[in-house]
Amino acid sequence: CPLESHVSKKAPVLSITPKTAYSGARIYHDGILIEDHALLAENGKTLAILAAGDIPADATVHHLDGGILTPGFIETQANGGGGYLVNDRFDADGLAHILAAHRQYGTVAMLPTFITDAQDNYHRAIASIAEASRTVPGILGGHFEGPFLSPEKKGTHNPAYLRTPDESDFACFAAHADALQYSIISLAPERVPAGTVRRIREMGIRVNAAHTMAGKADMQRAWAEGLGGVTHLYNAMPPLAGRDPAVIGSAAELRLYCGIIADGVHSDPYSLAAACKLIGKDRLLLVTDSMHTIGAPEITEFTLPGGIRVFVKEDRLVNEHGSLAGAHVTLLQCVKNAIRYMHIAVEDALAMAIVNPARYLDRPDLARITARRLDDILWLSDDLALQTLP
Repeated sequence: CPLESHVSKKAPVLSITPKTAYSGARIYHDGILIEDHALLAENGKTLAILAAGDIPADATVHHLDGGILTPGFIETQANGGGGYLVNDRFDADGLAHILAAHRQYGTVAMLPTFITDAQDNYHRAIASIAEASRTVPGILGGHFEGPFLSPEKKGTHNPAYLRTPDESDFACFAAHADALQYSIISLAPERVPAGTVRRIREMGIRVNAAHTMAGKADMQRAWAEGLGGVTHLYNAMPPLAGRDPAVIGSAAELRLYCGIIADGVHSDPYSLAAACKLIGKDRLLLVTDSMHTIGAPEITEFTLPGGIRVFVKEDRLVNEHGSLAGAHVTLLQCVKNAIRYMHIAVEDALAMAIVNPARYLDRPDLARITARRLDDILWLSDDLALQTLP
């Protein structure tokens, strides 16, 4: 039974400090939704999942009125939050502020996403995000989306900064690789020299296909070098066709992890359901691709690097040229949308926001509810509203 190694049958006596037990809610742990158990915590950390009869006599018991106790969400693609764009504020204080904005909606771990910019800013961001991953709890590393992208699928990325990698880029990543082991570089496989993906993977950094016109052969070559994922499936890539699987069909066949923006805008609800069937619920990662408007309702327009203006239009962000420019959605809403549009169970939707990104980044600890800070545990109501633990 996969549960046996995680559920303690007898609570260990760890100290004389009174413990707290939370009962009455289902517990989501490492992909499993557990019924009729309690979560034991002490000194702000979770200790064990216990049967009701094994709760220590000295523990304070809080009986929750239903809902789900779950680890917080993992965001692998967010461009900003709380009024800050990552490209403008990639210092430790700025990234902590961005994460704090997303924590209001259940995200406790993040890859802040630095998009295409001038090379000197790119290198500064690599160094700064690497340092923040050591000092800011919840900042796991970075997601560097661009500048090695296809001009034909540039989206809102500034074409003036699109280019191929040079030796100074590789040297910069190599210098900070130890702190970027849980990071992602998104690039267009067909736009980089042979061996590029392999060199990045040898540093321990993951590589995604994004903003690309890659065909099957391009994807196969990149996969052979270590390509592991696809950034915002469907968006900024050619469509799946019978005679050319391109990125989407290749991702399905090669079993790549695929980020997907479940806002119903970047991907139609029918397309979200199709992605679940094609890629598989164990390979989809819910992402927001959100900008700094999350947690900052006063912002209705802003300017991206290179002077591109972006406007908040109800549930989406649109640039001055009419292209989508990032999303205006939270991971909590994406979880709800996944249940509604993909027709999946709540535990499967939670896996897309917790277990799947934890597995892709090789952080299995983030999928578990035990040995965690209590502050990183969510209590969701039965209708998935965030609630405050007593």
